[in-house]
Amino acid sequence: MNENHVVTQSNRLIEARHMKPLSAREQKIILTMVSMIQPSDIDFKEYSISIKEFSEMLGLKGHAKYEEIKEVALNLQAKTIFIPDEDGFITTNWVASQRYQEGEGIIKLSFSPYLKPYLLQLKTQFTSYKLSNILSLGSGYSIRLYELMKKWQHLGAWEYPVDELKLKFGIEEGVYSRYTHFKNRVLKKAIEEVNEKTDLHIKFTEIKKGRKVERIAFAIQHSVDKEIQLPSLDNQLEPNETNELRIHLNKLAIGYQFDTAFFAQLHQGASLIWKDDVEQELEFLIRYVNEEKSVKNPLGFIKAKITSAWDIHEAGGHITFADLQPLEERSTGRQEKLPDWFTSRNQPQEAAKPNPELEKEKEQMLKRLADKKRKET
Repeated sequence: MNENHVVTQSNRLIEARHMKPLSAREQKIILTMVSMIQPSDIDFKEYSISIKEFSEMLGLKGHAKYEEIKEVALNLQAKTIFIPDEDGFITTNWVASQRYQEGEGIIKLSFSPYLKPYLLQLKTQFTSYKLSNILSLGSGYSIRLYELMKKWQHLGAWEYPVDELKLKFGIEEGVYSRYTHFKNRVLKKAIEEVNEKTDLHIKFTEIKKGRKVERIAFAIQHSVDKEIQLPSLDNQLEPNETNELRIHLNKLAIGYQFDTAFFAQLHQGASLIWKDDVEQELEFLIRYVNEEKSVKNPLGFIKAKITSAWDIHEAGGHITFADLQPLEERSTGRQEKLPDWFTSRNQPQEAAKPNPELEKEKEQMLKRLADKKRKET
């Protein structure tokens, strides 16, 4: 088991409701399996975990017995998840099958095929983090909180109704019905553990309607120096162009740095947009952020702009960051007009929600592309 493996999931899967919640042990097994998926995989495989690794994850003392492992794996097959989609929703189990190879000390698990859209060939609207960040967490609530906060890390904030937050934690209706019980026994303990053991630091504020706490507002900070990793991670990574580019861009960035998981997510989308020009375009964007004083959250700003650029790319358009200059350096006689999608200083409240103007532009582009295809045929 490689602790430097990256866990990548669709945002829909992270936001899904755990109808039969996973324990901390079960979540660690599932997320270890997710970390074994390669970006190029087009189908699920059987994911092998040795009994020794299983025992370490589950905290089993002494010599592990297969019967203990089998019981945990059987419980996993019974755990269900509720995932909303455009057409309604889907409910499915996490694990479709388990297989134990006699004499090899290995158990093989396979995902439900219904999870393919949320774990394979992800191009947009996904979240990545290093597996090592959750392996030290002892509470299932802490792991779920970490995943949800990681999704919104680039914005630095997230707000959600208390009742719906309970569902995302897998808390059944009627359990922790009093807010004070939920706050003290779940929320505060999970925040304390995440703050102590991971690369995130979270604070929360209660939003009341009358005397009732209706919503929780989270403030999220990423601490690069607390990133959970093995010593000298960059030296242990296999030399590859993506990591070399990350190191190069980190030398250009002022006051912020790209960690491995965050950059892998950005680079995957940016490469599809600009292909061979990806390094040049990212350099343009970083130089702009370095000099533009009004950018308060560089990583969130960069991710938001690449997300918008992807939406335009998907609609058949093409954009470039080549002509960007900080506001204070643009002469009054300058004729170029930066596109609205770039100059907006208000960060979106939800990462997946495009602005109305962009939607109109996309609709027009898609219509023109459809008309062109009809004429060609």
